[in-house]
This record gives sequence, C-alpha cells and structure tokens, in this order.
Amino acid sequence: MLLRPSSLSPSFGGLRERECPRCHREVDLPLGELCAACRGEIDGRAARVARWVSLGTTLLFGLYVMTALPIDRTARMVGAAATVIWFLIVRRVVQRVAREWFLTR
Repeated sequence: MLLRPSSLSPSFGGLRERECPRCHREVDLPLGELCAACRGEIDGRAARVARWVSLGTTLLFGLYVMTALPIDRTARMVGAAATVIWFLIVRRVVQRVAREWFLTR
C-alpha cells in the first residue's frame, strides 16, 4: 500500500538568520530568533515593568486586605499570605505580557 503524502508544512529548522531582526547585528541565529543582547534588553525592560506594577497593585491590595479583614490573628495571617501570593502571581503575569509586548514592537 502506498503511503499518503504528508500534509505538514516543511521544517524551517535549517534556515538561519545572518543578522538580528531587531538590532541588525551580524549573528548566526535560527530563523525568527533574536540575539542574546536584544533578548536580555527585552527581559530587563519586562522585569522593570513587572516589578513596578506588582508593587503598586500589591500595596493597594494589602491596604484593602488590612481594612476589610477583622482584627483577628488568623484572618491577618491569611491576608498576609494572600498579599504575598498576589505579588508573585501579578509579577509573573505582567512580566510575561510585557515580554510579549516588547517582542512585537
């Protein structure tokens, strides 16, 4: 029995870039990749944005938690844990979104 031809698109793994598409430095990269310097700059900018956004929203969230919760040790501990988790999740999400945003610009 004859094999059916594959409908998959051809692999572009062998194609190479001769310069970075963003900064136009001479490098040898896989197709569509950025050089290490551009990637580091984008990651640094994304980290700065994520740091400030997460700090600002965490302060607001912490103030809300402190005013909304009753004065009870257990409630305060849960509120503090929720505030730390808020910071971590917001920072992670904002960093990924900012990285994608800066990659497309």
